[in-house]
Amino acid sequence: MTRVFLSYAEEDADVAGRVAERLRASGAEVFRWEDPENQAERFVERLQSEIEKADVFVALISPAALASPWCARERDVAFHRETQLKRQFVYVFEVVPTKTDGTGFLRTYAWVDLKAPVDDQKLHRALAVLERERPAPSGGGTNGTPPNVFRNRTDELTRIRTTLGTTGTDDFWLVVSPPRMGKSWFLHRLLWELQEGDWRARLIDLRNLPAGYRADWAKVLCQLLDVAEPAGSFTEDDRYRAAAVVSNRSCHQLFLLDSAELLEQPAAHQLRRELTEIYKLVGDSGNENTRMSVVVGTRRQDEWQGFRSSGGSSVLFQVLPLTEFTVSVVRQALHEFKRSFGADRLNRWAEGLHQLSEGLPALLVKGLQWAEETAFMRLADCENGHQGVFDTVARPYISEDLLAADSLLPFGGDQLSARKKALELTLRAIVPYRIFTQSHLRHHIEHDVELADALRAAGWDETGLWEAMSRTALLASPSEELWQVLNPPIRRLLYRYYHPDTRARLGVHVTAREFYEKWAVTPAGVEQGVVLIECLWHEATKLRLEEHRDLRPKLLAATVELSAAFGRPERFGPAEFSRYVTQKLGADFEFASLLRSDEGLFDDVVRTLGETISGGG
Repeated sequence: MTRVFLSYAEEDADVAGRVAERLRASGAEVFRWEDPENQAERFVERLQSEIEKADVFVALISPAALASPWCARERDVAFHRETQLKRQFVYVFEVVPTKTDGTGFLRTYAWVDLKAPVDDQKLHRALAVLERERPAPSGGGTNGTPPNVFRNRTDELTRIRTTLGTTGTDDFWLVVSPPRMGKSWFLHRLLWELQEGDWRARLIDLRNLPAGYRADWAKVLCQLLDVAEPAGSFTEDDRYRAAAVVSNRSCHQLFLLDSAELLEQPAAHQLRRELTEIYKLVGDSGNENTRMSVVVGTRRQDEWQGFRSSGGSSVLFQVLPLTEFTVSVVRQALHEFKRSFGADRLNRWAEGLHQLSEGLPALLVKGLQWAEETAFMRLADCENGHQGVFDTVARPYISEDLLAADSLLPFGGDQLSARKKALELTLRAIVPYRIFTQSHLRHHIEHDVELADALRAAGWDETGLWEAMSRTALLASPSEELWQVLNPPIRRLLYRYYHPDTRARLGVHVTAREFYEKWAVTPAGVEQGVVLIECLWHEATKLRLEEHRDLRPKLLAATVELSAAFGRPERFGPAEFSRYVTQKLGADFEFASLLRSDEGLFDDVVRTLGETISGGG
């Protein structure tokens, strides 16, 4: 159970009561000084003890809270504990309009809006910040709590930290990941590690700011740089003033912006341009003691590419994708449990949990919790992809995070419910495919009545649907091809979510092969090789699902058949096209993993494909 310490002034008792009630309803243990059971002797010692035991410290801020010596003492203890924990411990909720001037450390936090009027929706939205970011509760299972697997981002942290610690290196970074891959944890960890040195670091999370900020780049800029907002529009003079403030601080400054995908596209473009101009001015000031660095965390990176200032110089973001964890990370996490696994059983658990979670950090934690709760007795179910285990561990994450409105429709808009349904039905149709184009969408719209009806209800045509899919947080971004690609581990999770049994999976792969075979009659460029590989992958998956004992001869025969059917583009010679296709297939890790249990089969498929193409010229 998560322990929450609620700090507030007596004047704010009403809203404190509502916050406490909602937190307790969600399963948290809340310390509120007004509760009768807390009116004990040695009150000061009790307050300090409760803060030391808490997992989260929530400060309800108002002029009364700032004037209260008791609240000030509580915050001092909380700041000290936050330093010890090396993670965010203090969360600030503004319950009465309060000027930030003179608030000390409090102004370095993002203030969550909880000002009156506070209806249930506003309260839920504010407290959702704690649900997203609060740590695992203290205490745990009988054999120790599941480890914090996010700490295995050591390589990524070291890369940024080393670069920022070296003069003359990159100052602008873009941390990109799909939902719940540990992006927010990563930014908070980077904040703490650099604050321990000689950096002045400030983190702003757009989720914690009023919704109006998402279209107002100037407000976000001023919040991020901790400079005064102008009374009117942000002008060139305001830019010079902001740059002067940053330069005159005479220290290394790191500005972190999380949830940047929530910015409306015009605002994101303008914000990046303005940051570039200010960065250039700070550099021109010649203050050797000042360094300005920016790290942006986002689910999408398109708006942050190509960062060019009006003077012709460019400041490019270095992209740091947070990808799924490998099996070795799962194995390392398992070592931290007090279990006497033999090497074979340990490796089997690592492989099984990795397959169950697809390497996504949030799911890996849930998978480890499930394994411990079941006393590590259900290895076979984990290895075999038991649907009940998948539903327990992964289904809530998929429905509540991956398919949430802010993931599918990050920019909001009209007809949210109808458009969310249309996108979910589209995902159901395309998750069997490793790539998709507008042709894929058109095919399924024409053959899926439910999808076609949902599209009309959403007010979209085929092009509108394609554009909406391109804006979701689930794509592997950016795509350098004409087609789009769903993030591979997320695609595999959604495939199991929408198509839970063998019969359904066989059906979608048969349909996919038939769809691709229609492309064979119109050879084009090198994309013909890509489509050939995808068609072959669907056939291999179908044969694997059918559990053929003679998988090898059937798959090799299909390889010859499809190679002949697709032919080769006229402008490429046999050897040239064969080399391209075999190199592309040979680097296909997912295809190789599909055939891993049949030793040498993948290599035989690559060889057969190459020989058939080169011999057919």
